[in-house]
Amino acid sequence: MKKFFRNFEEIVGGSLFIVMLVVLVAQIFSRQVLDSPITWSEQLARFIFVYVAYLAVASEIKHDGHVRIEYFYDKFPEKVRTVMYYIFQVMIAAVLLLIIYVGYEMSMRKLPVEIVSLRISYVYLYMASPVLSILMLYRLIERNIKEIRQKKVVK
Repeated sequence: MKKFFRNFEEIVGGSLFIVMLVVLVAQIFSRQVLDSPITWSEQLARFIFVYVAYLAVASEIKHDGHVRIEYFYDKFPEKVRTVMYYIFQVMIAAVLLLIIYVGYEMSMRKLPVEIVSLRISYVYLYMASPVLSILMLYRLIERNIKEIRQKKVVK
């Protein structure tokens, strides 16, 4: 169980990606071979894609794999880089908190709106933003605490 939670993003994201692939292959097969498209498949694939994308971002935050321009950053002394690194981490956390708030507000506005082909509320699609941003924030805090405890040298 501990291994599952440590690799949650990869396991769930990979599984959802496979489900999305199967849905799209079924859609292509039904449209091209059976000449009878599955009406809900495109919406479901789009829905799953949103979750897969957010899980991928959470995974990259967990592994400190987000994009940054290092050309100038590497020119600073180690102490300055360390301070800058943690300032950026706080900025990322602030942006995630903003996304959680705005995402929740947007989700609540979509509560009465239905995805017709799936017969579910859009709230389930829009809740990916605040819910998975909470996961990203958790992974960010978890990684930074681990780095501070290990006294890891900032890249």
